[in-house]
Amino acid sequence: MKLMLKEPGIDNSRMIEEEKQKNVPISSHLSILVVDDNQETTTMLSKYFKAKGFRPTVTNDPMEGLQFIRKEKFDVILLDVMMPVISGIGIIEILAGEDSLKDQNIFIFSGANLPQIQLTNLLRRDGINGFLKKPIELSEIYKILS
Repeated sequence: MKLMLKEPGIDNSRMIEEEKQKNVPISSHLSILVVDDNQETTTMLSKYFKAKGFRPTVTNDPMEGLQFIRKEKFDVILLDVMMPVISGIGIIEILAGEDSLKDQNIFIFSGANLPQIQLTNLLRRDGINGFLKKPIELSEIYKILS
């Protein structure tokens, strides 16, 4: 299943229902933060995670996402790289400067083609544990949660 931007008026509930029917061998107590400026993405992921029994927190505001990270310990953070005001990379730099990046479990994602050297350098940092390319397949997200 691919997590794609839906067209206005198209119902993605069938795709979420199909994923919900799969067995969940993962702890349903996972707290997950999703930070993405695209509301359709955060809404869909929130529905998917709730259907799986997880505890999602979502925001379309990167500054609010940074505040959530500072205030609460999440099991997994899904962080969009390209956002207005402050990018996901900017959030990573702030967390590194505060010496709290290493304590995170962040998976970055983007629809943009990041230069390989930039991606490699990001993935070498403690606290950054993977990269997902948009459109994201729900099965890929499921793998990182298990």
